[in-house]
Amino acid sequence: MHPSREWVDTSQSDTSDSYSRQVPPGEGERFVIVAACTVNGFIEDSFLCFPAKNKSGDYHGEMNATLFIRWLTTSLLPALAEPSVLVIDNAPYHNKQTEESRCPTTATIKPDLIKWLECRKIKFPLNATRPELLQLCKQNRPQTQYKIDDIIRSWGHEVVRLPPAHPELNAIKQVWGSMKRIVRCSLQRFTRTKEVWEGAVRRARAFEDEYWSSDNVHNRVDPVIINFNSDDEDELFLDSDED
Repeated sequence: MHPSREWVDTSQSDTSDSYSRQVPPGEGERFVIVAACTVNGFIEDSFLCFPAKNKSGDYHGEMNATLFIRWLTTSLLPALAEPSVLVIDNAPYHNKQTEESRCPTTATIKPDLIKWLECRKIKFPLNATRPELLQLCKQNRPQTQYKIDDIIRSWGHEVVRLPPAHPELNAIKQVWGSMKRIVRCSLQRFTRTKEVWEGAVRRARAFEDEYWSSDNVHNRVDPVIINFNSDDEDELFLDSDED
C-alpha cells in the first residue's frame, strides 16, 4: 500500500531528510478484491477477496477468465434484482472468446486450418499451402463474441464494453483509487461508498458527454485548386472561393 515512486526535492542534498520521504518496504500479504457497484454503492454479496500468490506486480496476473466467470455466475448475477447494464473494460479475463468466434492464428497447424474451413463449409484448393489457408481463414473471420457477454445476456442483462485505453469512462477505477488512498493514508475502513460512487459516476458521464459532443466534429478546410496549365506561379494557388 505504498507508492513505488514519488517526486523528490532535487534542490536538497540526497542525504537530507527533506529530499524524499523514506518509504519502508511493503509487508504482509497482497489481496485481490473483486466487486461490482451501482451509483448507490457496492452491490451486496458481490465481493470476492483472495490472497495473491505474488508479493508484487500487476494484479491482472492473479486473475483469469475461469475465476472471473465463476464469480460472475455465483456472486454478481444472482445479486442483481432487476435487469441491468454491466459496464466492462478490456481486461484479458473479460475477453475470452467463444469457440464459435475463434479464428486460427499463425500458430495454428495446417490440419487444424483445414478442419476449421471444412466445419464452416468454406471451399479451398486441395493443394493450398498453409499461408494460403490461413489467409482464407482470416478473410472469413467470424464476428467476435465473448463468453461473458453471452452469459450476462442469458441472465436477462445487457453489456456495454468500454473503448480500449479509456479508464476515465470506468467509474470503478476512480472508486478503487479513492479506496486505496483512504486505506493507505489512514488505515481505516472504507465507508464513504455512496458519496464516492456518485462523484465517480458523474465524472465518467462528464467524459462521455464530452466525447459525444466532439464525435464526428471536424475542422473545415477550404479546398486549394492548383492550375497545372498555368506558367505563372502566382496563378498556381487560386482563391478557395473561386470555381
